[in-house]
Amino acid sequence: MNTPATPRSSPSSGVAAGARRHRLAVTARTLAGTLGAYGLTAQITVVLSLVLALAGMDRAEAVVAATLASFAVFAAISMAIFHARSAGRAWLWLAGAAAPLSLLQWVLSPL
Repeated sequence: MNTPATPRSSPSSGVAAGARRHRLAVTARTLAGTLGAYGLTAQITVVLSLVLALAGMDRAEAVVAATLASFAVFAAISMAIFHARSAGRAWLWLAGAAAPLSLLQWVLSPL
């Protein structure tokens, strides 16, 4: 009986797919840890400067204080993202933190 040979996946194709998935996960986590952390830190800096200005601090001093705090905030967010179980969870955490901060920024911003 002449049956056509069914294509089999070679063991190397499974390794290549695993390596591709790993590279994609590393890329996603790196983007979250750099660009995502930068965006969230910028949002936190804006909200913190608005809160400090509303608390009675001079506006320029509030911006300087929030900017100085942003260096530690960025480091903490970046470490938390690289500590996350998966890149998807890291992105969800970033989005979940950014949503209420956006609302708070909108509420606190001067008209």
